Amino acid sequence: MIVSESGTEIAAELAVLGSRLARIAQRFAKTRAHSLGLTQPEYRTLRALRRRGPRRMKDLANWQLLSSQTMSQTVDGLVVAGLATRTEDPDDRRHLLIEATTAGLERLASYEAAFVEYLEGALDELDESELSEIAKALGRLNATISAKREAGYFRFRREAVNA
Repeated sequence: MIVSESGTEIAAELAVLGSRLARIAQRFAKTRAHSLGLTQPEYRTLRALRRRGPRRMKDLANWQLLSSQTMSQTVDGLVVAGLATRTEDPDDRRHLLIEATTAGLERLASYEAAFVEYLEGALDELDESELSEIAKALGRLNATISAKREAGYFRFRREAVNA
């Protein structure tokens, strides 16, 4: 397979942008966690629950690349704060489902609004149509990557490494 010039540019930009945005999000979360009432793992968990609905703890941990212990502590914090609930999985009573509460979704919306405000200075040189195009393209990219990830595309392939 021949990699296109655009594909190479996209890969390079995403590699830089991904780590840069992760640092910005971490810095924001550290400085605002107390005032916004959410840590970064809690934010990501509520966001996953909003997008995907109630999920098992193992699924949440896998999606976020967190250990079971960290995920459990994160969910414990959300439950104690009234931002999420644990309920029995109707398909398998041995497992619990984690679900965001209305208060959790409201806290998530407040967090996201504050993050948008925090980012506005970085985006103020782009006009609304450019921002809209970027948002749509990123949404499509994220959906495509999510679908491929769910289908197992990004799983480790031992035979590819040994080849």
